[in-house]
Amino acid sequence: MNRLLERLDLEHRRLARLLDLLDKLLNDFHAGVEPDYELICEMLEYMETYADQVHHPTEDLIFRRVLERAGADQPVLGILMQQHRILAELNRRFRQSLEGVVHEEVLRRDQVESQGRELVDTLRRHMVLEDTAAFPLVLRYLSPDDWEELAEAAPDANDPVFGTPDPARFRALYHHLMTQVHP
Repeated sequence: MNRLLERLDLEHRRLARLLDLLDKLLNDFHAGVEPDYELICEMLEYMETYADQVHHPTEDLIFRRVLERAGADQPVLGILMQQHRILAELNRRFRQSLEGVVHEEVLRRDQVESQGRELVDTLRRHMVLEDTAAFPLVLRYLSPDDWEELAEAAPDANDPVFGTPDPARFRALYHHLMTQVHP
């Protein structure tokens, strides 16, 4: 596997960790326990900042290159690129609802939970489809030269949580992940 695809694979594993934590927080929420809304909002901001501005655009760049090489006979890539836009919207909508809860807006608890579950389930299915269908496909169609060009064109991959933690924005999330996932 090449460097760019290895990075995307690592990012999938990291996102899966976040989804595990979000699942736990949603289970607590469902059970009537008030979760740390600000922590969840920080998680969603991270997903919006990193996944939607670095991870998904990198994948889109790769998928578009494969479509140039393979033609339109690879519908899974178009589906995945469309899902990137849908995931960004699901994330934004859920984060806005949670921020509303933090600001004491009246929102139905079951609707807020449903938004979170939809985001988690959609993102999990999306990553499985990429791992099982798209990544093997891109390995088949792209040359070493393609990968070099794509690595140079891809957005900067400095991860503000799993790489060098951003103390102004994501320190609480980083510390929470380290203590909750690896107590």
